[in-house]
Amino acid sequence: MGGLIDNLDRLDLDAHERRWLALGAGPVDGAASQWMAAARTFTARIQQDLAAITDEQWRKNAEAWANLMAAAERSTGPQHNEWLLRDLWLRSWLLEKMGPREHGQLFDPGLVIERALDAMPMSPEQAAELASQWRELERSHMFSLRMIRRLLNPVRHLAPLLVDHLRWSEFETWERLAGDLP
Repeated sequence: MGGLIDNLDRLDLDAHERRWLALGAGPVDGAASQWMAAARTFTARIQQDLAAITDEQWRKNAEAWANLMAAAERSTGPQHNEWLLRDLWLRSWLLEKMGPREHGQLFDPGLVIERALDAMPMSPEQAAELASQWRELERSHMFSLRMIRRLLNPVRHLAPLLVDHLRWSEFETWERLAGDLP
């Protein structure tokens, strides 16, 4: 990984920001566990310094976070939506703590619902049909049904912010199925 993971625990938020902003769109190396460690430490720094982060820093942190998630996926592949789910959960947590803000894409609840719904592995109709027999399904289908639940969770936490979103009724359709999913 060429030093990208070195000394993650010693980096303050500004150093994380600089490191991940510097990532280009080119190829990167690293194991999934290394990228997970990078995402965890960056997230921890954001959560630790939450009250002290300025609007300009939020803009830079949003870009740095997007770069980090994109590089992780370029390096390791989607890892069963690992990078998407990490992104959705950070956004959801920030929105719960601070509410929507105009100055950063990390604070747009619409992105959370849209990205979660766009990643659904099947239609609601297919999921409803498979859910009733999930114990007899092939593992890949079980995993897909479980992924639906995982994608719904960060959106569910933002329900008060999303009831007027254009895709809210689509989310509600999925939510009605959630109790029947593995």
